[in-house]
Amino acid sequence: MKKNLNKRYVIDLFINTLLALNLLAAFMLTDPDIQSAYGKQLNLFVDISIVCFIVEIGVRMWWAKKDGSMWTFFRKDHQWRHWNCFDFTVTLLAAASLLSGLGAFVGARTLRMLRLLNAMRLFSRHKRMQNVSEAIIKAMPSIVGTGIYFTMLYSIYAIAGVNLFSQIDPHHFGNLGRAFMFLFQLMTLDDWSEVMYPLVDHDPWAWFYFFSFILIASYVLLNLIVGIIIDSLQQVRRRRELEQRSSKINVEIEQMKQQLREFQIALENWEQKIYNNQAEQNSQNNQKAQNSHSHKSRKTSKARKSGKSGK
Repeated sequence: MKKNLNKRYVIDLFINTLLALNLLAAFMLTDPDIQSAYGKQLNLFVDISIVCFIVEIGVRMWWAKKDGSMWTFFRKDHQWRHWNCFDFTVTLLAAASLLSGLGAFVGARTLRMLRLLNAMRLFSRHKRMQNVSEAIIKAMPSIVGTGIYFTMLYSIYAIAGVNLFSQIDPHHFGNLGRAFMFLFQLMTLDDWSEVMYPLVDHDPWAWFYFFSFILIASYVLLNLIVGIIIDSLQQVRRRRELEQRSSKINVEIEQMKQQLREFQIALENWEQKIYNNQAEQNSQNNQKAQNSHSHKSRKTSKARKSGKSGK
């Protein structure tokens, strides 16, 4: 068991290092000078890394086969193992980049982009990243609900901005598309005052439009989304802690069961020894009794013989 754990630890460390080096290679390939000088070597390294990732997935599936079937890599105890499915899908898509003939259909750039998917596996290799990813996915329904409020808010303020300021500032409020883009800029608080002050010179109440949108969008709705994600992250952490505690309890239960079995075996051996000792003592006592009985019978027979000879 310890040897298997050591092997898995070494493989995980190797794969994590290889993923980090692949990401570094992708950064280096964006530089034209490095690409012209070492592009072939870096691409060869990425190709060899993809082969290593395929072998690693195969080894993990082979290990899962020990639990009964290879499908336990994807599904175990009637539950999908989502991160294993994610690793398999990403590795499979990245392996498609090795098929040079596929470039005629999807393009060479698309094949090179598929290699970058391996970097996403870093999210599945660390528990903290898994927690954050699961928290975001779990919070998506609530985020979508909040997004509906965002859409309504943007629509109302964009229409109002076009009606109020299209003639004064057509660059930001000339149509709904520009109004939506500026509202997004306004939500991020990026140079909004430079747009507001010229409008205030034409309309003294223009400040209310800006302040009300910033108050609702930047300080209420954005913080609401942050709160939803934080709450979801806390729920994921609690669930992980409960799973760890339950796993520890299961391990302790198995240890107690093993100790109970050993105690039961020791008790049975002790009872067997006592039974054997008692049986041996009984046999010795029976042997002694038989010997004494035979000795007495010999004495009586000798006494009878001596009595007859005296007569």
